[in-house]
Amino acid sequence: MKPHIFKVLLLFSVLFALLIVTPFRSSAACSTGCILVNSDLSMTPCVEYQGVAYTFKLKFSQDGSDLLWKMDASTFKQSQSGAANCIPIGSDLAIKVCCADLMNYTYSFTLNYVSDLTWKMDTTTFTGTPGDPLFPFQWHIRNTGQTTFSTGAGTPGEDLHMTQAMASRLTGAGIIMAILDEGLEIAHEDLKANIIPNGSYNFLNGTTDPTYAKTSGDHGTSVAGIAAAVAMNGVGGRGVAPNASLKGFNILSAQTTENFVMSMGGNGNVPSQNVDIFNMSYGDDVLYYNPLADSLRNLFTNTSPTLRGGKGAIYVKSSGNGFQSMDIKAGQTTYTYRCTDQKYGRSDLTCQNADADEEQSRPEVITVGAYNANGVRASYSTAGSNLWVCAPGGESGVTAPGILTTDASGCNRGYSQKNLTDPANSFETGDVTYNPNCNYTSTFDGTSAAAPAASGAIALILQANPNLYRRDVKYILAKTARKIDPNSPGSLVTVSINGSNYIASQGWITNAAGFNFNNWYGFGAIDVDAAVALAKIYQANSLPSLSDKTYGATFDPVPIPDNSAAGVTKTIDAPDNMTIENLIVMVATDHPDTREVGIEITSPSGTRSILLNLYSAVQTGLNAANGVLFSSNAFFGEKSKGIWTLKVVDGWPGNTGSLELFNLRILGY
Repeated sequence: MKPHIFKVLLLFSVLFALLIVTPFRSSAACSTGCILVNSDLSMTPCVEYQGVAYTFKLKFSQDGSDLLWKMDASTFKQSQSGAANCIPIGSDLAIKVCCADLMNYTYSFTLNYVSDLTWKMDTTTFTGTPGDPLFPFQWHIRNTGQTTFSTGAGTPGEDLHMTQAMASRLTGAGIIMAILDEGLEIAHEDLKANIIPNGSYNFLNGTTDPTYAKTSGDHGTSVAGIAAAVAMNGVGGRGVAPNASLKGFNILSAQTTENFVMSMGGNGNVPSQNVDIFNMSYGDDVLYYNPLADSLRNLFTNTSPTLRGGKGAIYVKSSGNGFQSMDIKAGQTTYTYRCTDQKYGRSDLTCQNADADEEQSRPEVITVGAYNANGVRASYSTAGSNLWVCAPGGESGVTAPGILTTDASGCNRGYSQKNLTDPANSFETGDVTYNPNCNYTSTFDGTSAAAPAASGAIALILQANPNLYRRDVKYILAKTARKIDPNSPGSLVTVSINGSNYIASQGWITNAAGFNFNNWYGFGAIDVDAAVALAKIYQANSLPSLSDKTYGATFDPVPIPDNSAAGVTKTIDAPDNMTIENLIVMVATDHPDTREVGIEITSPSGTRSILLNLYSAVQTGLNAANGVLFSSNAFFGEKSKGIWTLKVVDGWPGNTGSLELFNLRILGY
């Protein structure tokens, strides 16, 4: 942790402790304006002493519980402005700060002179504006170890690392984000200021109001709050990008391929073509490989590059919530499918595989996994080689913190309601202090929460450098991602196949280009401050032109040895020496139960990536005539030239099948 960030967190802990016990009182009006508190907690006041105005820099330090600021004498000078515009100080040299702006939150306090050009805060005088009263509980933005109304606490620092971004006033202003979901309550008190008038669409009734009509939890409204709830308005919390503009398209309430295409920037009467970021907090729980419709493939390939003025629209997709189990629809009923209940009974390998959904493996899509308030994979977060990054998703809010965000307004609808029979915590039933109108929930979780956290982060990156192309954004995220849960003991899994050991999940690897990668986390947790810092100096569209090469040849079906860790291998010799951005593998097998099948690929540099893990829930769908698409981000930055080796393993006795197709598609330069 950088020293100045540590100082910020120390001061935050004191400030918010004060806020909890101090009644909110608006800071007094100040003719001199608000003093900016910088990210290192320094400030430069203008003071008037005996009719003369002076300015100087005060540097922060801390001695036990004392909050101290010392003058940097080298900065002391007479101010050019009139004394009337400065803070008057008397013979006691006390500086009465009526407005100090720290990360968009304003406070007033008195600094009493001690000695040696040092002032100490009188904490009894500390007051703050209401700002966002629920912000102290939003661990995903600033994790101080809070419980967020659950019975368990988080780990300080396991958050989006966005202290500097907040201090530098990045808010996502000027960035348009679309929430593709069940609905979006456009009149919600903590969202309405960011809603673009007549910019949304309701596919059920053809209006521009996609507010969810049902009384159950309003998924889209909660997603929107994580990304872009309004800051400093005296209610609720704040979004990651609190000034980003919002549109809502309720495609999950009217699911047709045509509706999806229209709401993702395709042609039609839906106002989606001026959107910068499409947030897609949804997915299908199915027991088969989930291919895309041709019209959606066309959207990604041909339409999406033309959006954002030719810079490429950005699609942010949740990886899924199926690591442990999935809710499978069978006709009019739904049942829970758990891999632990199946014949092979594994709980340490992802049950759902993120790579089994073609949309999540598209190079145009940023697929996001989730971590919890302790900085490890959220219990449900679906793993896969197609993950790009991870972001806060939380847990259920019962024994571990969930995500605090907006909810359907009122105490008779939404996730939080007065008459819940089995509430997760007191906040969910209209806590009289923090949630009296039940407009917020503390129990939102899932990769549905991680995706809008990532979307909000990307909005800040785009505000820092609006000229970035989609490829630039993906590069910046990969380059600056934080290696979360660095030891990750649970993500290294070895299984026994007929007496032979087989590594079925690798944990963290470092590829030949120096990038860290993990199927649980992608390149790692989004580090907003690091990403913004790189974005500010990054030359947009500086990556070389992208080449798209496909390799492979037809071959006779090759039997996959039954219940054998040796498996079957096929190789492709790639002649082009490109730097890899995206690697896509087309595979087909006629195996009757692909839950028994593991598929991996190894690069010429020796980097191994597991595309489909053994004992997943993917039972069928891999026998498509032209193969199915798996992608891996583990080879990002590596060179493509040389022998690529595909290996297919059968890990359970009985069923047998053959490998029928192997093609390799590499996008690089």
